[in-house]
Amino acid sequence: MLPQPGDVLVANLLATTDYDVSIVPGPFFLCGTHHVATAKARDLAQQLRVDAWLTEDRTHFMRLASHR
Repeated sequence: MLPQPGDVLVANLLATTDYDVSIVPGPFFLCGTHHVATAKARDLAQQLRVDAWLTEDRTHFMRLASHR
């Protein structure tokens, strides 16, 4: 399974403590920790009735929440 348009995606691509949270394929905002980013993504996915995903490399994806 892969993120679909409209899903929420948490990504850490720069090996830093900052995580990007975006709506596929849209713009993103930064969160300072993994915990904050995943919590924000789960909340946003629930509000939008979509799925939330996590990736560290844009190749492998793990679903955090499913609201479809």
